[in-house]
Amino acid sequence: MSSPRFSVVIPTRQRADTLLYTLRTCLAQRFSSYEIVVCDNCSSVETKQTVESFKSSKIKYIRSDRPLAMSKNWELAVSHATGEYVIVIGDDDGLLPYALDEVNCLLEQLKVKALRWERVYYNWPNVPIGKHDNKIVIPLIRQNRIVKAREIIPSIANSRMGYPMLPMLYNAAIHRDLIEELRKKTGRVFGASSPDVYSGFAFAYLAKNYASIARPMSINAGSTKSNGYSMLWKPDSPVAQEFFSLNAEAMLGFHPRIPDIRALPAIIADSFQHAKDVLFPDDRSLAIDRKLLAINCVKALRPETQEEWESSLQVILASMADNIRLKKWFTSKLLESSPPAKYRGFDLAWRKGFDGSDLLLDATDFGVTDVFGVAELCEKILGSDSSSSRWVETSVLQKIFRRLYHLTPNSWREVLLQNIRALI
Repeated sequence: MSSPRFSVVIPTRQRADTLLYTLRTCLAQRFSSYEIVVCDNCSSVETKQTVESFKSSKIKYIRSDRPLAMSKNWELAVSHATGEYVIVIGDDDGLLPYALDEVNCLLEQLKVKALRWERVYYNWPNVPIGKHDNKIVIPLIRQNRIVKAREIIPSIANSRMGYPMLPMLYNAAIHRDLIEELRKKTGRVFGASSPDVYSGFAFAYLAKNYASIARPMSINAGSTKSNGYSMLWKPDSPVAQEFFSLNAEAMLGFHPRIPDIRALPAIIADSFQHAKDVLFPDDRSLAIDRKLLAINCVKALRPETQEEWESSLQVILASMADNIRLKKWFTSKLLESSPPAKYRGFDLAWRKGFDGSDLLLDATDFGVTDVFGVAELCEKILGSDSSSSRWVETSVLQKIFRRLYHLTPNSWREVLLQNIRALI
């Protein structure tokens, strides 16, 4: 029996309620050569029941007999993938209906071993982040490009560019040759507490060049049970506490030169440094600017109290124990700095419409309350013709949105939303 073209891998832990809709997006694909690997991280019986309810021969179900750290569960999950290309999605995320068909077309054209794409962003209705619950962000103004890894890795490691530009297994199809090469070089696929970001640095380095696709292929969704959401915004929640304790048990702590704090620049730098240590330890051109890291970490801190602020600064200082000059600089420049005026982490306004780059929608306006509904909605907005996967620099849709935005930036948003409602 020949191997499938794709393995869609879904690591899951106690999220049967969202997994149901994630699986629906995977089984709605109009491409036949793929398998779905559900790796159950010692969940309750509801998870297995949810998987079995589909009665699909495409789904392969495996289960750990004890709770594993996120990276360990991903390791187990990917080890059961047999496809030529591997894709990982979260158990509250989804694939757009055209994804595998169009990704296959692009791989046939480009002949690459790593193909990265844009994602739609969605917050489930239970995410209490300001007014961002049940909201959708659809990227529209992006470019297709071949990315030179050595040019982009330092920018992302130092937070000059967003980490989703990496070919992470979360937003990319990675050829099994690259996965086996990484496993052979390091003994495993995931070597940090954030497996998605780590995989992005590792595969970018090994691939040397990779394709970046402007068209969204998957949905990156956040729910109250998401590890990323809990870790950054609800560190005292049971989900976050389990994430931290399982990582400690698996000895997946932060790198000693990276501050172990609740800030995205530190999480990105930690994944980079772990990848560097095992893949390119002597490459000075691929390195962390530790002063810049300290500055970025201080800017990213969102403490609830003065005590938490001071404690976080001490953690940053402690990460500089190996460098006396760096410690002196931080002590003189940043250690006595003042906390932000507000002790609220996420306080951004929400404005529906097109902001010049992304289309922002309230899913409630369209009767949508789950990731499968988002997938169907996005297909109606973006179209699903596989011929749209041609390798072009800028799509017609992008040109139309640019023209509309620059001609009438303050008046056309509601007209656009009305047209979208009519379209669907």
